[in-house]
Amino acid sequence: MKPISISYALARFVFLSCLTLALLTSVLVVSHVVTSFNRQQETVINREINSISKNFLLFLRHRQTLLREQARAPVMIQTLMQPESNIGKIQDFMADLSILGKKYPQSLLDFQGNILHATEDSHIVDFKQMPWLAGLLSGKSKQYTGVVTIKGQHYWCLAVPISYQQTIEGVLTALLPLHEIYPQAPPDTRFGGLAIEILADQQRLIHFGNQLSGHSHLISWPFSGLSLRFTVDDKAQNRQILILVVQLSLLIIFAIGLTTLLAYFYGYRYFVKPVFMVARATDELDKGEHYLKLKEEFRIKEFSDLFKKFNQMTTQVNLREIALKQSYEQLSKTIEELKQSESQLVQAEKMASLGTLAAGIAHEINNPVGYIKSNLDILQDYAQNLKDYYQAITASQVEEREKHALLAEKFDLDYILGDIAPLLQSSLSGIERVIAIVDSLKTFARTDQPQKSLCDINEGIKATITMAWNELKYHCRLHQEYGNLPKIPAYPGKLNQVFMNLLINAGQAIKDKGEIYIRTYTLNRDIVIEIRDTGRGIKPENIKQIFNPFYTSKPVGQGTGLGLSISQDIILQHSGRIEVSSHPGTGSCFSIYLPIPEDPKPEQATSCPAKTLF
Repeated sequence: MKPISISYALARFVFLSCLTLALLTSVLVVSHVVTSFNRQQETVINREINSISKNFLLFLRHRQTLLREQARAPVMIQTLMQPESNIGKIQDFMADLSILGKKYPQSLLDFQGNILHATEDSHIVDFKQMPWLAGLLSGKSKQYTGVVTIKGQHYWCLAVPISYQQTIEGVLTALLPLHEIYPQAPPDTRFGGLAIEILADQQRLIHFGNQLSGHSHLISWPFSGLSLRFTVDDKAQNRQILILVVQLSLLIIFAIGLTTLLAYFYGYRYFVKPVFMVARATDELDKGEHYLKLKEEFRIKEFSDLFKKFNQMTTQVNLREIALKQSYEQLSKTIEELKQSESQLVQAEKMASLGTLAAGIAHEINNPVGYIKSNLDILQDYAQNLKDYYQAITASQVEEREKHALLAEKFDLDYILGDIAPLLQSSLSGIERVIAIVDSLKTFARTDQPQKSLCDINEGIKATITMAWNELKYHCRLHQEYGNLPKIPAYPGKLNQVFMNLLINAGQAIKDKGEIYIRTYTLNRDIVIEIRDTGRGIKPENIKQIFNPFYTSKPVGQGTGLGLSISQDIILQHSGRIEVSSHPGTGSCFSIYLPIPEDPKPEQATSCPAKTLF
C-alpha cells in the first residue's frame, strides 16, 4: 500500500466527511424546510380565512341585530294589528330607517307573508314563495340570513319575526348588496395573493380579488346554504422553495471545496505538526523527569502563545506547588478569623438587643426600688413614734396606766405595730424582684464558652422573657406552655439570643393588642420551640428573604437586618433548623428544631404545666 501524507489523508477525510454530511443535511434540511414551509403556510392561510369568515359573519350578525331592534318598535306591532289606520305612520317610520347609517330596501310582511309596506318598489320580492318564510311565521326560526336575486343582482336577505305576546304577527326584511360584505380588495400576502368567492349550490355569486390558480379552502355556512371558497396562489411558494434549494446546494458545494483545499494545504503545516509537538512535550511533562522546551517562534500566533505559556508553565510548576501550600495555610487562618468574627458579630447583636432593653430594665428595677424607699421612709417615722412613746413611758410612773393608754393612743401605737410587718414583707418582695431581674440579665448576657455545655431550654426561654418583658407587656398577652425537655449540649448564650430576636420581632409585629404563644415539646428526636404571634404576618414574597443578612422591613435606622440571619446561623451551629409559616393579617409562627443526642443525659429539665402569664 502506497503511503500518503497526513495532510493528504486529512484533506481526503474532510472531503468525504463533508460530502456525506452535506448530502444528508441537504436531504433533511430541504425536506424539513418544505414541510415546515407548507405547514406554516397552511396555518397562516387557515388563520386568515377563518378571520375573514368571522368578519363576514360579524358583518351579518351586526346588521341582523339592528334589524331585530327595528322590529321591536311599537309602530311595527300597531301596523300589523291595525294596518289600515297605521299605514301612514309605518311609511314615515320606515322611510327614516337605516342600518349603520345606510338605507337599504326593507319590507314589512303580515302574518300571511303579504307585503304591507316596502321602502323601495324596485326591490319588491315575492316573499310568499320563499321556503324560509314559513319557519319564521310559525316561530320555528328566530331569524333568517340568505341570498336573493333581483333582476340579476344578488342581495343579502335578512329577516326577523315580529311577535306580540309570544305570537308571530309578521316579518321585517332588509336587502343588502352582496358586495358590501367585503368592500376592500384582499391584501397581498407572501403567498402571492388570495381570492374569495361566495357560492350557492356550487354556483359562484360574487368574486373578490384576482383570478388565481392554486389550492382552495371551503367553509360552509349551514344556516344560509352558502359557502366561502378561498383560493391561494401556489406559484410564489414553489418559486421560493426552488430558490432556497438552489442556494443551499451551491453553498454546500462551495463549502466542501473550500474546506478540502484548506485542509490539504494548511492542515499539516499549521495544525498537525504543532499538535504533535505539544503532545510530545506534554508526555515529557507528565513523566516529571525533565521538561521539553518548545520553540516559541511560530507563524501562527495562537500556537506561538501556547508554546510560550507551556514553557512558562513547566518552569513554574514547583513555584505553584509552594504557593498552593501557602494558600492552604492562609485559608486556614482566614477560616479561623471568620469564626472569631462571627462570634464577635453575635455578641455585638446581643449587645444591641441589651441596649434596646436597657431602658425597660431600668424601669423594671426602678419601680420596686421606689416603693422600697417609700416603705422604709414610713418605717422610719414609725420608729421615731415608738421612740417617743418609749421615752414618755420611761418618764411616767408605773401606776399611771391610764396615762400610758392615752399615750399609746396618741402615738397610734397599735396601728404602727400592725403595719410594720406588711411594710417589711413588701420591701423584701421588691428586693427579691430586683434580684430576679439581675439574675435574668446575667443569664441572658453571659458569654458562651468555647465548648458546649448542658443547657436547659425552658430555663433559657424564661430568662429571655424576663429580659424582654418590658418591650411586650404594654400590648402583648403572653401564653407559655413548657414540656418535659432533656438537657442538651449547646451554647446557652447564643440560644438565648435567638429567643430574644424572635420575641422582639413578634412584639414588633403586633401593632395594638395581640397574643404571643410559646410552646416547647419533643417530636421524634428533636426539641421543638414554637413562638407564634397574632401580628400583621409576612407577605409570601418576603418569606424567602427574611433570613438574608441586612434584610429588614423596618424603617431606615430602626433595624440592622441581622437578627434572623444570625439566629439561623446559630441554629445551624446546633445542627438544627428554623421553619416559618405566616399569613398576612393573622400572624406568624417560627418553629425551632434542635436535635436530641442519641445518648442524652438522664437529667431532665423541670416541667411546667400549660399556663398564661403576665
